[in-house]
Amino acid sequence: MPNDLIFSPGVDLITEKVAVVMQDRPVIGMSAWLSDALTSAKMAAARDVQLVTPKTSKLTWPVRSMLFKGTYSKWVVTGEDGEYFDGLNGIRLHWNGDMFIARATARPGEQNSDIHPDFVVEEKPFAQLQLTVRVRHKPVDSLVLGRVAERLFTAATGSGPAGWATSEPVTQPWSPEALTEYCRDRAPSPTWLVVSGQPGAEFKPAVGTLESRRVQSGLDETVTLAVAQSGLEFPDVNKVGVWIDEIADNFELINAMVMGSYGAADGTYQPRFAGMTSPIGVAAGNEAVRASSVAEMVKVEGISRAMAIGPAHAPAIWYPIGDGRNPRDWQKYATLMKKLVPADAAAGKA
Repeated sequence: MPNDLIFSPGVDLITEKVAVVMQDRPVIGMSAWLSDALTSAKMAAARDVQLVTPKTSKLTWPVRSMLFKGTYSKWVVTGEDGEYFDGLNGIRLHWNGDMFIARATARPGEQNSDIHPDFVVEEKPFAQLQLTVRVRHKPVDSLVLGRVAERLFTAATGSGPAGWATSEPVTQPWSPEALTEYCRDRAPSPTWLVVSGQPGAEFKPAVGTLESRRVQSGLDETVTLAVAQSGLEFPDVNKVGVWIDEIADNFELINAMVMGSYGAADGTYQPRFAGMTSPIGVAAGNEAVRASSVAEMVKVEGISRAMAIGPAHAPAIWYPIGDGRNPRDWQKYATLMKKLVPADAAAGKA
């Protein structure tokens, strides 16, 4: 159980809207303290977390992918000049007494009132392949979690996972049976775990997350994975489609999203502009196909090679969008989302 927010060891300041966490380390992972701060803040009047670091700090994928989902969540970076900026987009920030917010007013000598100069320092970027895959399991005693992560890690890195844990650094050797038992003991509460890739130069640096969550028709397992590439190239979109097809063949695929992003060679993320994240492909599971037909679902303007994947009796659809390097491909993604999530359905969820 998380601590009450006021007793959370990782929290340095609490306001009406946010919990501020200050850390000064070269690499900031989702430590037990940071995880406790995030959970405690959400339980305490749904506060968001603002993480304050020096400009020399780097974030791991679990931190970057989990910590900044809230409206007021921010990576607050202290610049060389003592000013603050957002480590994800470079926007200058200031403290308003309650939280860090964008600072819109220019000051004497500033050429750009919006972007802090430390954010645009040129450093060699490396491609980062980002995958998110969600499958649904029947609630049976024989269920074993972690098999999706094994397939994704093997395909994307050359080897299965090395270990798992409830926080970083990862401490437990890889065991689907052990992590399944841990999730089962926590049920019906959802469980979030960190999954690490194999060390060694022969494998691509990778780290991921695994979340299990009960739903009305079973149990959803969501796996995310970030894989550092050796240069600026991403795997071919058709090759990635084969990976997702294999998941659809062996599990009930709900959806998948694959993107190309940029970061450091070790798979971490610096508070620098490295490049725009762009889509590579999207998969829609059989749940979406059942409401229409394969012939109708593959028709999307701008996407010419959409195809059925998975078993013939319960097909999913793979939509290859781009090579992960073209931000203009977000227009194709937007067109696809209009088809997959009709306006009336989106309005009904609002």
